[in-house]
Amino acid sequence: MKKIVIIALIVLCLVTVGLFPLDLFVFSVPEWVIYTLLGVIAALTVLIFILHKKKAPKITAVILTFLTAAAAFLGIYIDPYFNSVSLRSSTERTLPYDTVIPADKAVEDVEYVIHYFLKDHAVLKTEPGREAVVLKTASDVESKIKQAGSVTVNELCAYIETALSQLGDAHTSAYTRFAKPLFLKHYAKWQTGSWKIAAINGITIKELLEQKKDLFSFEAESWELENLKAGLVKLQGLDYLGFDVSSGITYTYENDEGEVQEETYFPDDFVTYEKYYELNPESTNENEEPFVSFTSDEEKSLALLTLRECNYNTEYINTVRDMFTQVKEKGIQNVAVDLRGNGGGNDGTAIEFIRYLDTDGFSIASETMRLGTFMTAFSADHVVNERYSDLTFKGNVYILTSSGSFSSAMLFPQYIKDNGLGTLIGEPPGNDPNGYGEIATFRTPNAGIFFSISTKRFYRADRNCTDKYVMPDIACDADSALDVLYDLI
Repeated sequence: MKKIVIIALIVLCLVTVGLFPLDLFVFSVPEWVIYTLLGVIAALTVLIFILHKKKAPKITAVILTFLTAAAAFLGIYIDPYFNSVSLRSSTERTLPYDTVIPADKAVEDVEYVIHYFLKDHAVLKTEPGREAVVLKTASDVESKIKQAGSVTVNELCAYIETALSQLGDAHTSAYTRFAKPLFLKHYAKWQTGSWKIAAINGITIKELLEQKKDLFSFEAESWELENLKAGLVKLQGLDYLGFDVSSGITYTYENDEGEVQEETYFPDDFVTYEKYYELNPESTNENEEPFVSFTSDEEKSLALLTLRECNYNTEYINTVRDMFTQVKEKGIQNVAVDLRGNGGGNDGTAIEFIRYLDTDGFSIASETMRLGTFMTAFSADHVVNERYSDLTFKGNVYILTSSGSFSSAMLFPQYIKDNGLGTLIGEPPGNDPNGYGEIATFRTPNAGIFFSISTKRFYRADRNCTDKYVMPDIACDADSALDVLYDLI
């Protein structure tokens, strides 16, 4: 009996500790499971004290219990990624957009979001009090859900986002990942030329931005516009915005010459991505394009690196080296990085690029990270540039940006601009350089709605700059940025 109790204690301690890496990389472990195991472990420890007269088993039991409890504290309260899906190769998806969720389950999802918001968001430690508006709105939407009795998945996502958006943090938001998003199959013909969506059912884009602003988390209004436009060409996105497509929905298009056309679409006009590219083979499927590539134009003495995502990996490192190798061999005097539409990733892409530039050191964004009850400061006011001396580039550097350049794709031009390393062309990137980021991503237990929580507060590389955004040196429409670059050089 005595040995069985000790063995049981050891096994349960190992199981409890082992659940945390499983939680990070495989599946979410409910907190109550950890608490239950800790309760059983505590009971076994007490039983060991009752059964054993010798000190050794008692001391062993206390040490094991203490270490397990400490690991649980670190895992649940300190680790911002506990119960997140951030580190998983997950195929989990949100339930279909029109699935009806009972009020009690919907409220449970809202409370799940608020729980991890309070646990992990850096704003509670850097700007205490700012979270009050989020909590008040969450309480209001819970009341509305209870009164309604049930909500659809899209309605629930809108309610959650309405609460989170009050913070004004573009990285903290609720969103959906549907198994079969449906895309407007006729959109290809409007992507060519200068046609743009001007209105939906007679409501202008400007009016929609004002009416639906609570449905998007943003810092720059241009980022709200990017998210709105993405939703307007998907069936699920239109439903999220409150449009009923069943009886038809009318798009108003306008071109640069002021010409206007209208088209009415029905549910059958929205198809899967696969079907869309099958119907429109002339369109480019971005999922099939490499995230990084480069071209060189010897006549213009220009090398252009196109970066669709800030993935700091071997492919990126090798591509950048190949480009600068060609730059040196061909004597190219201008290098540009196209970050238009880049949604971010890792700022290591910027640091790796700067290693080819002629500077001994440079300033980068400093940051503080929320770790439960603690804030950990990462001081990085100035870093030494570990230059690739064999390929150091001393020519002109240009960065092309758009309102869709976000997160690390905002940090990249920020590092270039704030250190005087090059010229920015285009539109301001879509978020505040003195804002929040480094997200932990979660999925609600009932509707499967995804939501991201910022764990870090960032401070701009140039501490003396008072601009709210990273402003281009040469401002222009993002679509014209490459033409402006060619004219410039």
